[in-house]
Formats: sequence, structure tokens, C-alpha cells
Amino acid sequence: MFSKACEYGIRASIFIAEQSLVDRKVSLKDVAEAIESPSAYTSKILQRLSKSNIINSDKGPTGGFQWTK
Repeated sequence: MFSKACEYGIRASIFIAEQSLVDRKVSLKDVAEAIESPSAYTSKILQRLSKSNIINSDKGPTGGFQWTK
């Protein structure tokens, strides 16, 4: 059995990967809604995924999360 953080991390990674296939960056809000997780908790999970080079995080108006290529 996985912890909630692990489950959300897997679900977020899959969602971001699917969106990256169609060349779309997703916002924190998009990810949180898609995986049904609180935004603050999702933010911490995405930070860990980004630091582990699993996903990319771009800041600014054209920023968002996408799968590391």
C-alpha cells in the first residue's frame, strides 16, 4: 500500500506526462483538480518531483509543469 503522498505523486506524474504528449504545460491548479488533491499538498509533491528531475517547472505567465524530456 502506498502513502497518500506517493499515490498523489504517481497520479500527478501520469497526468503531467499525458498533457506533455500533446505539448501542453499544466498549472498547479490543473494538476490538483485532476488528481483530486489539495493545492498546497500538491505543490509540495510537485516541488519534490521537480527537484528529482522527473518533471520540469517553468515560472511566469507561460510557465507550468511538463514531463522532463
